[in-house]
Amino acid sequence: MAEAERGIRLHKFLARSGIASKRDCEDLIRAGRVTVDGLAVTTMGAQVDPETQDIRFDGERVQPQRPLYFLVYKPAGVVCTSNDQFGRPSVVDLVRTRNPQRLFSVGRLEEDSEGLILVTNDGIFAHQVLKGGPPLRQTWFLRARGKLSMDGIKQVREGVWLSDGRTSSMWVKPLHLGKKVSTVLVSPSAYLHRHLRRAFGKVGVHVNKVVRIRLGPLDTKGLKKGGYRPLAPEEIHALLNPSADDIGMGSLSTHSRERSRSRVASKRAGRHKLRERSVARRSHGKSSGRPRRDRTSEGPSEDSTRRIIGP
Repeated sequence: MAEAERGIRLHKFLARSGIASKRDCEDLIRAGRVTVDGLAVTTMGAQVDPETQDIRFDGERVQPQRPLYFLVYKPAGVVCTSNDQFGRPSVVDLVRTRNPQRLFSVGRLEEDSEGLILVTNDGIFAHQVLKGGPPLRQTWFLRARGKLSMDGIKQVREGVWLSDGRTSSMWVKPLHLGKKVSTVLVSPSAYLHRHLRRAFGKVGVHVNKVVRIRLGPLDTKGLKKGGYRPLAPEEIHALLNPSADDIGMGSLSTHSRERSRSRVASKRAGRHKLRERSVARRSHGKSSGRPRRDRTSEGPSEDSTRRIIGP
């Protein structure tokens, strides 16, 4: 079998082995940190056969790994870096007890934030989820100290000015607006979750709890804080091929979204029927009555001549 058929591109193999994303693996190759059979490879597109060749990164052999995909409920006080220089517990440590392979988180959550995060050893999967298409819809639960008014919610929805610019609009649903404690659900645009505390701080409340309860098609059902579970094949497919409900900001309830889709579908069906009737009417008009004669070869008929010149 030819090498091109049996092999795999070097940067793709490294990404699948959990070294880094494909783009970062390309940078590692250019930096000369990857060797194949003892020789540094610095050019892109090199084909390798992991079963017969010795592939090393920073001197350590890279072994083909079975891809692993986990959904983790990260507690507060846990970081998302694989190796923390201060020795803080990592989200990867929550899964490593039974799976010694090299794992890493897909994206980041702040240390004092909680909720759902993906953990895998598949760099290609991580890149596809983060940058391969429209951002996945995220829903966050927020608890804030202070009196949160509807006017403050309106300001956050429309965007508030921070020191580094104005926040984009976001979906906000109040759950409880009390004199001392308030809770809301928030669905921000991509990466705006990092500024949720600051955004609500601008309207006079202090957010002391931030929990990601939804990530695309996934939610916290069946997961306890600090727990994890493997992803089912259909969930992996849904993350890589998200539906319209699983991208962007949350703005409509499921019932409202279905009702809106029904209206759109009805309008489309109505327009389609009108087009069909129009086409059928024209076709019927052309085919009805006596068959058309080729008047160009016959010349004008006697009737038409009589109408023009008279009797």
